Amino acid sequence: NMDIVGVEHVHAELELLAAACFFFQRMGITPDIVGIKINSRAVLEAVLAKHGINKGDKDHDGGDIFAKACVIIDKLDKIGGPAVTEMLGAIGVSADSAADILKALQAPTVEALTEHIGQESEAVNQVKRLFELAKDYGIQDYLIFDASVVRGLAYYTGVVWEAFDRRGELRAIMGGGRYDRLL
Repeated sequence: NMDIVGVEHVHAELELLAAACFFFQRMGITPDIVGIKINSRAVLEAVLAKHGINKGDKDHDGGDIFAKACVIIDKLDKIGGPAVTEMLGAIGVSADSAADILKALQAPTVEALTEHIGQESEAVNQVKRLFELAKDYGIQDYLIFDASVVRGLAYYTGVVWEAFDRRGELRAIMGGGRYDRLL
């Protein structure tokens, strides 16, 4: 477990990711064996906001719709798109919106996701900056943009990641992300 407190820029996430990558390297675990999927909860906020799902909005039971949507989307790899669409429908997301959200989550690059959401944002710029800095650290071969990475816990606020084995035989090896509002 590693945490950084009080650093507002994406260098904090990069330091944690670099430590993980350097650990993998020391253990002889190369980028062809392990990858680290990167996304941002703030980017996901923009995707969901495009469909009227805003942080803090309440459903008929008084629950946080955004948090519920994140938990559902986090299950995408495990249950598939049709089940996610159905579950999103159960919290009031239209079928058209659910389809568009799933399309956004399949964006192969940060640039493709930016085109899909139709706007550049500080959150998108942070993810782009993280990938630029990863080149300077020499860890870019480990990192992969994956718009579907959510991390199910509601306290994440920014960049999130999950390490995985590239053969797809194991669950997440490790994960983490930014959480600015816990302290």
